[in-house]
Amino acid sequence: MPVVTVDWWTGNSETARAEAVRGITDALVAAAGCPREAVTVIIRDTDPGYWGSGGTLASDSRTDRPR
Repeated sequence: MPVVTVDWWTGNSETARAEAVRGITDALVAAAGCPREAVTVIIRDTDPGYWGSGGTLASDSRTDRPR
């Protein structure tokens, strides 16, 4: 029973979340040979102000990271 957690920044649509869940599920069914019903995907939206990389917050307007 695979469980996948996706952490990404807030702002993605419900359509994007549904596509991610579907794509991840399809990949695990193909790779692991498990039934679709056994795959759980958890998506956690995180505000960029709570996401740090390279010593700075993603919400820092001085960074050149894509959002």
